[in-house]
Amino acid sequence: MSAISAIVPIILLFADGLIFGVAAKKGVMSAILIIVGLILAGAIGLTIPFLTTANIWSHVVNIATSQAKHIGPVFYTMPIFWIIGFGIGLWKG
Repeated sequence: MSAISAIVPIILLFADGLIFGVAAKKGVMSAILIIVGLILAGAIGLTIPFLTTANIWSHVVNIATSQAKHIGPVFYTMPIFWIIGFGIGLWKG
């Protein structure tokens, strides 16, 4: 993997974290209302079929494992740059 091909995903991940941070700052009320809606739906017995926490978690772990094997050591630095971008997005958004 060349140096440029290792830097591009990190820059894109930083930008993703930045945009997500701005969106998170602007959408706190929306997130709270979504959580309240899901809790109320669960209280009256409505659920999303074929969607469980265990299925979601195993799918996320499988994706992370395959990406770590495919990308290599750069994969482990990506969350750091996403968190930095997210923090700047919250701060400056």
